[in-house]
Amino acid sequence: MLINTETQTQHHLTRTEAQVLEQLVNHPNQVMSKGQLSCAGSQQAVMSESAVAKAVFTLRKYFGEPNIDLIETLPKKGYRLNISTPSPEWQQQLARRKKHLVLACSIMLLVVMLLITAMHQYIWFKTAESPVRESRIVTLNNHQQIDLIWLQSPKKSSQQVSNMELKIIAALNLCPKVKWRDVYLALSNDMQVLNISMEGYSSNGELLVRNIKTSDFTLRPNFISQNWLQEVSLCD
Repeated sequence: MLINTETQTQHHLTRTEAQVLEQLVNHPNQVMSKGQLSCAGSQQAVMSESAVAKAVFTLRKYFGEPNIDLIETLPKKGYRLNISTPSPEWQQQLARRKKHLVLACSIMLLVVMLLITAMHQYIWFKTAESPVRESRIVTLNNHQQIDLIWLQSPKKSSQQVSNMELKIIAALNLCPKVKWRDVYLALSNDMQVLNISMEGYSSNGELLVRNIKTSDFTLRPNFISQNWLQEVSLCD
């Protein structure tokens, strides 16, 4: 058990933590390699070097922030338990290391901020193009209005567009009442499939959505025929 006599806090040490601390205490102010600590005073290793590093990390946490430098890490050499007060020269070296670390972190943070700014301006967050190519309000014979919307599609002739719109409007004019408010039209990339999506509301305000597809693989696709309109019934 490790007891802090100042705060009276107690920490139960694992076998590994106790063995590592015992070796450091038995060799104060001496550099102990991870390999030496892993042997715990015996001829063969009784723990892994990663277990030694974990034990040192936990011991430092138990010592508390004021005593964080009690166990010193010497890169590529090992650890040293500093029982006596570190020399002024060592303290100056530690202060210089901390100063260099803060400076390096500040420079890295500045570089990251500059990169994010550049990406934001030239790469990221480009304004998304609207999927709507064109739209117009159509007033039906029953004085209801619908928004006829063409989404982004391959190029198509104005005559082809006009024929499809006229057929759809004529079919909707045959309905006693139209529940749809928006009719979306889009052609597939190969110009052989017409997608029709309709949105509206029921009498109780519930959102209604209907999607219809029709295909035409001829050289001059017509898509909409009277027979097809009777089958799908755009009124429903």
